[in-house]
Amino acid sequence: MPRPTFLRPCVLALGAALCCATALPAAAATPVNVTFQPNNPWAQEVDTLSRTDNFHEYAVDVAVGKILQINLITRDPNVFFKIRQDGSRRDLVDTYKTGATTWSAPVATAATHYLIHVYIQPGAVQRNGTPKYALQIGQYGQADLRVPATPVTFTAGNPWVQESGTLDSQGSARDYTSDIAAGQTLAVNLVTNDPKVHFKVASNGQTLVDNATSNVSKWSAPVATAATYTVSVYADPATLPPGTRAGYTVQIGHYAQSDTQAAPAGSTAAPAAGAPATGSSSN
Repeated sequence: MPRPTFLRPCVLALGAALCCATALPAAAATPVNVTFQPNNPWAQEVDTLSRTDNFHEYAVDVAVGKILQINLITRDPNVFFKIRQDGSRRDLVDTYKTGATTWSAPVATAATHYLIHVYIQPGAVQRNGTPKYALQIGQYGQADLRVPATPVTFTAGNPWVQESGTLDSQGSARDYTSDIAAGQTLAVNLVTNDPKVHFKVASNGQTLVDNATSNVSKWSAPVATAATYTVSVYADPATLPPGTRAGYTVQIGHYAQSDTQAAPAGSTAAPAAGAPATGSSSN
């Protein structure tokens, strides 16, 4: 007895559906919420991709004053990432177009939710291939990038100490501390060719000068009461993208208020300058 002819279209439709199911990637899963351990501004997610699982998504919340930085590490040149802010349809970056493996956002002026999309073109995956990747997610501010303060000590007969260094996206500030006795003058000279580099001086929780706002490269003031002073050389992390460095030399001096001491010779970054007059600031 012949089979009913109405079954054939049903079988064909079922076969087509199965083919489509195997050809299309799996439905998008819920993004992985990225979390950070205490005192560690970096997190890392490691996974693999395939023809049928060709993208993964990660959600990260970035606090005010923080920078989001993404590094993608993989041996497969066909693995890329793109990033969007919450609710936006516009990609902030798509490394398929740029060819980059690292990206950072400007300093967040408001709490921001980012979605990171790591993907590969299905046609670029070899049969049964599972390319591996590591996604490094950083969320940091100036406080996270500070190295321990360097104590400044003066040798007998030399009222000046000179410290040279560089700032970059992984370390945008350096602190130097010194104990200054009453009756002395504290003097600070910043030598740099980079206008992004600034200095400030603080003591007992009070900022005495910040040349980002006062636009001075030399500063001095009398010390009435013995105290510990912190000289901070810094730059806005947003002005130091990965691979960029800013050099400086900071000269810190102390001498009797009745004396005028010439500053030491400067580095090759800028010409040397004499110490300013007591209690004054100058350009």
